Order: sequence, then structure tokens, then C-alpha cells
Amino acid sequence: MYQEERLEGIIVMIREQGRVRLEEICSSFQVSRDTARRDLVKLAERGEVTRMHGGAILPKSGKERMDYTARLQKFSAEKKKIARAAASLIREGDSIIFDTSTTVQAISAFIDVLRFAAVTNSIYAAELLAETNADINLLGGQLNKEQRFLYGPSVLAKLEEFYADKLFVGTFGISEEGLSSYHEEDGYVKKMMMKRADEVIVVADHSKLEKRGFYTFSSLEGVDKVLTDREPSSFMKDVFDEYNVEWIVAT
Repeated sequence: MYQEERLEGIIVMIREQGRVRLEEICSSFQVSRDTARRDLVKLAERGEVTRMHGGAILPKSGKERMDYTARLQKFSAEKKKIARAAASLIREGDSIIFDTSTTVQAISAFIDVLRFAAVTNSIYAAELLAETNADINLLGGQLNKEQRFLYGPSVLAKLEEFYADKLFVGTFGISEEGLSSYHEEDGYVKKMMMKRADEVIVVADHSKLEKRGFYTFSSLEGVDKVLTDREPSSFMKDVFDEYNVEWIVAT
């Protein structure tokens, strides 16, 4: 992998998690600590991250809003491929819950139906969905300023008023233990979202498979489909079979 590809991947990790540690970069990209440190130095020199002891976060200026076209360019090729496949599952008149992940956010660019309803707790997702024909319901609550998603008791209470045909949900990791997130508060919302949809569709690139995050918010029993960009390992295929989860490779 070229350095520029790795740098883009690091930025995606920080956007999804709020921060990244050197150990995570080493594990995700199979590089040494020295290489990971040099990557963070380069990103810091560009002003794209702020270095912290043992890792990095987004700088204050990184919170500025991007327009629809500019934000779409930030999605990796893998995420776009998965998002296009996910959008093909949307039917006319569907009601859909969209969570906060960047892969889910990318789906809106490929939706090709004239009428559907959307529920989300992500300000980013709502902005992107505003470019479609969706009837958008933005869940109100406490704001995570770094990731611009809403959480807390009021979000959970409002979710109970909706029941959707489909949920598109991202995850920090998928393992035999289930789905995990980096933010516990985001995990609580994802868990409730899974209870409020007929069909739960997980969208995750191959780097999320066989990976565990800080907070496990659901077992695989509540998952119907997993959309990814590469064929899972034989181990994960067995896990999916055990829980009757259909896995789909986006082409």
C-alpha cells in the first residue's frame, strides 16, 4: 500500500472513532511504529490531524462543514462500492434508518428511488440525504462535536416512535462476539436502531471483519445481511452461517 492510501485510511479511522492510536495504525496497515509515527507527522504537517501522546485526533479546523461534492470525495473506493450495493437494496417508499458511519453516509449518493423516508441521528448523513428526495427525520439529542452525531436519552426515546423497513448500520468491527463501536454512546443508539427495523443491514469494508472495538453493542443474532467489499475468511463464513447472516460482496 502506498503512503497516500494509508494516510487516507488513517483519516477515515479518526473520523469514525474520534481519534486513532499508533497501535491501531500498525495493526490495520501492517506497518511498524516508526512508519505509523511518520504518517502522523506528515498528516500533522498538512494540518489534517493534531498529534497527541500515542496517536492523533482531528484538528479544530477539521470540524468545518464540507459541501456535498467535497465530502463525497473523502469516501474511499471500498466505501463507495459498498454504498452503491447498499443503495440498490432500497425500494420505492421504503422507510430507512441511517446510522452515523461514513460508509452509511456514502449511500445517499447512489439512491435512485423517487420516494423514501429517512431517520438518522447523524448531522452529516442528514446533510447528504438532503440532496435526495428523502423525507428526513433528524433525531435530536446531545451533540458529539467531533463526529457530529446526536445521542442520549432523547434520541433513544424518539427512536421508539419509528419503525422502519431497513436499517443501514456501520461498525468498528465484526467478530464472533458481534458488532462493536468506538463510542459507547453511539453503540447505545445503534442497539436501539436494530430493534426498530425489519431488516438490519451492516455495511463494513473488509478491514472491519474479525475486528473488535471498545464496546460491543449487539450479537450477530440481530443482523440480517452484511455488505462488504471482499469475501470473508472461512472462519467468518462459518460464524455468519451459525447466526444465519447473509453476507454479500459488493461488485
